[in-house]
Amino acid sequence: MNKLTTTLAIIALSLKSFAGDCPALSGQFTIGTGENADFATITDATNALKCGGVNGPVTFLLEDGTYNERVVLSTIPGSSNFNTVSFESKSGNNTEAVISYASGDATVVLNGVSYVSFENITIDHKASTYGNAARIDGKSSNLRFKGVVFDGVEVARTGINSSTVYFTPSAPKTDVAFEDCEVNNGSTGISKGGNATDALDTRTSITGTLFFNQYESGLAFINEDAPVITNNVVSTLSTFTGFKAINLDNVANNVIISNNIVNAANGSYGLAMNNCVAQATSLGQINNNSIAVGGTGETYGVYLTGNSDNQVLNFNRVKLTINGQQTATQAYYKNTGSGNNVNMMNNIFYDLNTGGYTILGNTYKDHFNQLPGQSNPSLSVSSNGIMIEKVTPIK
Repeated sequence: MNKLTTTLAIIALSLKSFAGDCPALSGQFTIGTGENADFATITDATNALKCGGVNGPVTFLLEDGTYNERVVLSTIPGSSNFNTVSFESKSGNNTEAVISYASGDATVVLNGVSYVSFENITIDHKASTYGNAARIDGKSSNLRFKGVVFDGVEVARTGINSSTVYFTPSAPKTDVAFEDCEVNNGSTGISKGGNATDALDTRTSITGTLFFNQYESGLAFINEDAPVITNNVVSTLSTFTGFKAINLDNVANNVIISNNIVNAANGSYGLAMNNCVAQATSLGQINNNSIAVGGTGETYGVYLTGNSDNQVLNFNRVKLTINGQQTATQAYYKNTGSGNNVNMMNNIFYDLNTGGYTILGNTYKDHFNQLPGQSNPSLSVSSNGIMIEKVTPIK
């Protein structure tokens, strides 16, 4: 480590120098209380970034311990696709390097930040009564979160301001990825409200991530272009009326929702899509998802409203639990007022109250909109190669 460079940067900061007076950072630095640490706190490191910027890739290794501080990071001079900045656990254990803050509105704030990643750490806000574990403001891009545990507020809250991870709609956020993360508590696990005035948010992917114990929604996207949501688990015991495990609003083009598991024993909606329009030449793909929802109120497995056009639902398994109200539940629902070219292939829709319906064949084409609460329990539409069968319910 270059101790002299780091010491000069801290001295410059103490004299309240402006950007350009501090050495630009490059290389690997350690944060913690150990003898060989370069920075005592994360705030010291971010101050050095803001003051001098970077002139090469920078990695900050966090020693094991709890960092009781609010971390605020703004635009980093010199950051680029090559000159990236990463905050990582030195031990590689995401439960041992913890950033914790219980006061204020967020533990980690990224404001106009790009080319930054966090890996194998915990960002904790659970002891607070409101706010976010992480909040992303301003125009941002190329953000990566891998193996990160986000702990949001544990009290039952509604509204985006208590989402565990919150992307504000103030400016576009593009090229954002969550991989193998854990998102706990909060009103919504990840709330990403794109800015439709400037442009839809693009290149968002959430893969291999666990969403646990959200009160209002597991993940919610507004004004997005072609996000990828794959191999995630949404599990909650929330009793919130209107809980939506995966909630998409004005999500355009080739959305991919595949291999996700939803388990909301008291939930209302498994997958809810409103005004999600793909292209006839590039259909949205909703494939291989397992959705189980229930409770005592209205319950829907897959719920399409508005102009949710040009979607393919293939090999999905949707189950309504036995506590659902038979007259007000549907494994699949599409409003009849709008929405075109919704194609179904090889799905299983099952209601433990009334029996299941299996759709077999090449396409569904909106011929039948009321599943499973239909008047005719068995239907064959030979023109489209469709057969809908009722199976004996398990009691």
